[in-house]
Amino acid sequence: MDFLGPFHPHIVHTPIALLIFSALFAIAGRLLDREWLRKAAVVMLVIGFIGSWLAEQSGKPAHRVPEHDQGVPEEAIDEHSDAAQWVTRTSGGAVVALAIASRLKGGAAGAVSGLALVLQIMAAVAVARTGFLGGRLTYEHGANVRVDGQLVKSARAGEHGKERSGSRERPGEAPPEAAAPSGGPN
Repeated sequence: MDFLGPFHPHIVHTPIALLIFSALFAIAGRLLDREWLRKAAVVMLVIGFIGSWLAEQSGKPAHRVPEHDQGVPEEAIDEHSDAAQWVTRTSGGAVVALAIASRLKGGAAGAVSGLALVLQIMAAVAVARTGFLGGRLTYEHGANVRVDGQLVKSARAGEHGKERSGSRERPGEAPPEAAAPSGGPN
């Protein structure tokens, strides 16, 4: 699914919005005992799950450029990727639990739909965290960011996986030697 890579920034908004609102609608549907809210929550959950799977698939080819060409730390990319897998699994689990609950009766149906609600809430929290991590990749590391058609490169682009010995710089700061005055004309 390499063709999805360039569309990753566009695709990710579907699971972020729908999984969060799915959980909110499911909670409101239970609290207010409104069937239409519960049904809307299921529709959003299913579309959010499909969106999370597509976002995860589009992220696989999208991560190659920042990691290999821009010097974005592999650990940050892997953390985002692992979080995305968790979103797909928990939202998928919620879909399966709701499907099973719809076939059951009585207390068993209530217990399984309660499990589905817990999974929906977990998916909503997980997608919010995943989106936050993706935002950090973009805004702190410049992942896949282009200026005038050229990829932005990290100051650490040549270090790919190496530790800076003795450096105490924070992410986003220039190395100490870059911050020193240049000794230009007086």
